[in-house]
Amino acid sequence: MSEWILIIGGGIAGIQAALDAAEAGAKVLLVEKGPAIGGYMALLDKTFPTLDCSICIEGPKIGEVIRHPNIEVVTLAEVMDLKGEPGNFTVTIYQKPRYVTPDCTKCGNCSDVCPVTVPFEVDGGRGISLRKAIYLSYPQAEPGWYMIDIDACLNDPPGYMPCDRCIRVCERNAIDFSMQPKIIRRKVASVIVATGYDMVDPEVIPRYKYGKIPDVLTSYEFERLLNASGPSGGEVLRPSDGEHVKKLLLVTCVGSRDSRHAEYCSRFCCMYTLKHAIQAKQHGVEDVTALFMDIRTYGKGFEHFYKRALEEGIK
Repeated sequence: MSEWILIIGGGIAGIQAALDAAEAGAKVLLVEKGPAIGGYMALLDKTFPTLDCSICIEGPKIGEVIRHPNIEVVTLAEVMDLKGEPGNFTVTIYQKPRYVTPDCTKCGNCSDVCPVTVPFEVDGGRGISLRKAIYLSYPQAEPGWYMIDIDACLNDPPGYMPCDRCIRVCERNAIDFSMQPKIIRRKVASVIVATGYDMVDPEVIPRYKYGKIPDVLTSYEFERLLNASGPSGGEVLRPSDGEHVKKLLLVTCVGSRDSRHAEYCSRFCCMYTLKHAIQAKQHGVEDVTALFMDIRTYGKGFEHFYKRALEEGIK
């Protein structure tokens, strides 16, 4: 019987599961489809209801996972197939090439000279901020080296290589366009699925004019405005004109309990909205209003957080 546990998803749930399993003596194969582990939590500003720094909580856990002798991290990878039975599974994993080796020191010279600019999906992906074809997903990212988005890159290796700017400025010779995809097959005893969540696509709900009015944002896009590593350096600025926001309307329950989108309540967005409302006040937004169906403050300290929002003048 294998002593390995497969964990699919490298967000906070997968990270904590990996640490718990590894500390219990198991060997862990952590598979993440993105270029770095951390998931959404690494990109949030603060957590509710304490408003503690999100990356300050998760950052040490990320570092511990990367250094732990019982944990193997495979990024840019997805599970293609899983066969067998509990105690004896065979997993097949497809791993994309990164085109950058671990010799990378994150100096950023490659990104500075890259001529290609595309919308940065970390900030929502619709042009609120931009990134280069060679980039780091967030400052504290682990594995801690850059990657090349080959779909955006001018090069199409191995046959078409018109640009060598990143290669020329890399003092560590860490750019490698000869990298190929890998198929990894491993034996594992059990599987933990920690694939996280997706948000409702706001463009399929046209009445809010998302995508037509630039100042209509998703909750995640607003979250990135609050974050010091986000597109506006932590200032709440209107995408349309770069001016500071004075009045803000937060709309909860969009798409929830709706047979056309999500028939259930996530139980998440009430507290997420309260957090955004309080943070908006802290960032100098004078007038903050929240619309809701129900307020579900179901966890430890949550009701106090709701009362705090009222006391701070949120309508």
